Amino acid sequence: MAELMDLARMACAEAVKRGAQFADAETSRGRSLSVNVEKNGIHDTSEKHSAGVSVRSIIKGATGLAQCSALGAKDVLETAKRSAEAARLAQSDPDFVSLPEPCAYREVPGLHDERLAALSIGDLIGMLVAEVDAAREVSPEVMVQGGASLGVSERALASSLGVSFADRKTSVGLHVFCIVKHGDDVGSFYDFDFARRAEDFSPRGLGAAVCREAVGFLGSRSIKSGTLPVIFGPLVTGSLFQAIAASASAEEIQRGRSYLVGKRGARIGRETLTLRDDAYIPGGMASGPCDGEGAARRQVTVVERGVLVNHLHGSYTAHKAHEPNTGHGGRGGGVWPTNVVPELGPAPAAQLIADTREGLYVNMGSVFPHPVTGDISATIDFGHKIENGKLAYPLKNTMLGLNVFELLANLEAISSDFRAEPGMVLPTVLIRGAKVAGAS
Repeated sequence: MAELMDLARMACAEAVKRGAQFADAETSRGRSLSVNVEKNGIHDTSEKHSAGVSVRSIIKGATGLAQCSALGAKDVLETAKRSAEAARLAQSDPDFVSLPEPCAYREVPGLHDERLAALSIGDLIGMLVAEVDAAREVSPEVMVQGGASLGVSERALASSLGVSFADRKTSVGLHVFCIVKHGDDVGSFYDFDFARRAEDFSPRGLGAAVCREAVGFLGSRSIKSGTLPVIFGPLVTGSLFQAIAASASAEEIQRGRSYLVGKRGARIGRETLTLRDDAYIPGGMASGPCDGEGAARRQVTVVERGVLVNHLHGSYTAHKAHEPNTGHGGRGGGVWPTNVVPELGPAPAAQLIADTREGLYVNMGSVFPHPVTGDISATIDFGHKIENGKLAYPLKNTMLGLNVFELLANLEAISSDFRAEPGMVLPTVLIRGAKVAGAS
């Protein structure tokens, strides 16, 4: 790690020597493993080692970014030189003020695990084959696709203003997709497990569970179009809430590219919705003490009881808005949320379903608002019709259409129980009324 930091500081010094008014540099190296399954068998494996440097120079607000996939001293110096030259050629930006100043960082435990770092390709193959075999025990005719991966990395970040930060991270993941055919009838499902530390990673049983869900999607039916209550399961709400928080990015708002433009301080949904961004959850996949620029991350309430109360900032947008930097910036541009955590409600998911006389339950899918208009148009590939408080049958040829503000205005309940993933709280959500289009 000391070598990486020395190289990052060397790059900053060289960029300044070449005329940069501000500079930062990130050096990194790592190892990645992957195994993929197709048609119930191992399809391919890979092991890759990587190393490199990225240097950003800023001259009169103009940014030049250069990268190199090597860590030799000559490579680092040459990359810094190219970065400064690119900044001189770029268009100046009068809104740029400064990179982040040095600061103290809070420790976030659980981001690196030596037990995971010691895993081999053979270990990943063993895990994945066990889940394929478990799926086939549930249904011998199942076709299994999937994969397993491991990442081990270390990096150092330095700036010409004195920022100095280094960390190590591990990540492991396993995903399974099962397809079951009975004649022309097809059922399928997908699920995953991922973590940064061994204690949070427990994929055993995933293959069997996914195969049972796939079998449960046999016999799907169409429904009539109309307006119905819709219940989103945990695998939907996680991406939905992440997308809402991402739309509170100050960069997108300042550029007029978010449906939340002009909404801060205004009610955007019911009081049932509170969303917080927290980068300090131990072992969280998006956790970390600083953003891509070296600014300390802040815990931010984005939506409180239905009111948009804060934007997420990087250094550029914070200076432009004359507001505190929340530590959500990236070195290559952009402002992004970390771990988005909703406030839970009083009733469990089973109760939300039981209290719904007629509606839809969406197990999984991409229910994303358009980042500018907020419109949502999604195919329900994995959903069930609810009748008399029970999941009656799986759906086919069904579409969901509404605007994000309509969704938030009808967000009646968030469950008290949830699916926990590292850094993620994934509850069940009841939307009281959404337009549903069926084939009959």
